[in-house]
Amino acid sequence: MEQIYFFTPTKIYFERNGIEKYLPLLKNYGKKVLIVSGKNFIYKTGLIEKIETIFKKENINYSIFSKVEPEPDIENVEEGVKFCKKEKCDVILAIGGGSAIDAGKCIAVLATNPGNLRNYFGEVEYENEPLPIIAIPTTCGTGSEVTRYAVIIDRKEKTKKTVSSEKIMPKLAILDPNVLDFLPTLLVAATGMDAFCHAIESYLAINSDFISKFFSIESLKLLKENLKKAVEGDRESKEKVFLASTFAGYAINKTGTIIVHGIGYSLTIKYKIHHGTSNALFLPHVLEFLKDNNYRKEIKELEKIIKTNSELKNFITSLGLPIRLKDIGAKKEDIEELVDLSIKGCERAMKKMKFVLSKDDFLKIINSAF
Repeated sequence: MEQIYFFTPTKIYFERNGIEKYLPLLKNYGKKVLIVSGKNFIYKTGLIEKIETIFKKENINYSIFSKVEPEPDIENVEEGVKFCKKEKCDVILAIGGGSAIDAGKCIAVLATNPGNLRNYFGEVEYENEPLPIIAIPTTCGTGSEVTRYAVIIDRKEKTKKTVSSEKIMPKLAILDPNVLDFLPTLLVAATGMDAFCHAIESYLAINSDFISKFFSIESLKLLKENLKKAVEGDRESKEKVFLASTFAGYAINKTGTIIVHGIGYSLTIKYKIHHGTSNALFLPHVLEFLKDNNYRKEIKELEKIIKTNSELKNFITSLGLPIRLKDIGAKKEDIEELVDLSIKGCERAMKKMKFVLSKDDFLKIINSAF
């Protein structure tokens, strides 16, 4: 057999009402908690009241940084770092989708290490251990609760960049499917398709192995069977999509993603389109291109689950998501900028592919998406 590497330090609890049952374990990781979240979800859903009730009962000290943007940038993270240091917090509780969890990871790094966030993009050695991170994901797509990645916008460079280290993998993740009851339909679709893309891109990465492919395939099976029903509101299907997201997280933790994500970044940067929606839009067009360029065998295997490209497009649109750039208001005159942003977004991704795409290749993919 091939060489296999698999590592996870993350203790996972996947259970309805798991927040009430397992959040008290947080006392094992620090003396004062920094809750890191977005501005709305934890308040509108009553989740913050539930957490504060548990903390008061367990005598857990905490502060709240609920200023994470939907697509956090360097400045947003560094604001959180200043607050964390001011409040003398020694453990991070990140609650939300990928944005909140990734911001929490970066705050954990900079709370104990010198310099600014740009010093930690890529894979670098840390002078000190980051603060321990506890994650409560509230969407069904990020997988960040089990990965070594944190993706943050660098507005100066007009791209997303990644902090990557096994040291920022959460120590504990509580996956309570009850939180999905409050997730808007479009976010169930978009975050579910983000997980779908994670699974496919990991499978196609040249550093995939038996275990990562196992997680990719099992994730895709769950998503293909349950995502549509989850979007329609079925609770059991949402639960299975939630699990599929974690499976896909395990897969990308080994491999990272390839060019669907990298090209998708262009839409987030240019038009502020949701990350999962951007990926879903480009997925069929990227697969069509790759099938004609060195990936026919692998995509034929994936088609046993995701079916033909035409069927995949129908699946995505049935979720209420776009598959054409014109559907999000993009204009033909934006193509050159989208190509440049895609090339920049795919710098790391292309190291995990069989070949390096040319500018003409990116142009072909983006044109096909109009």
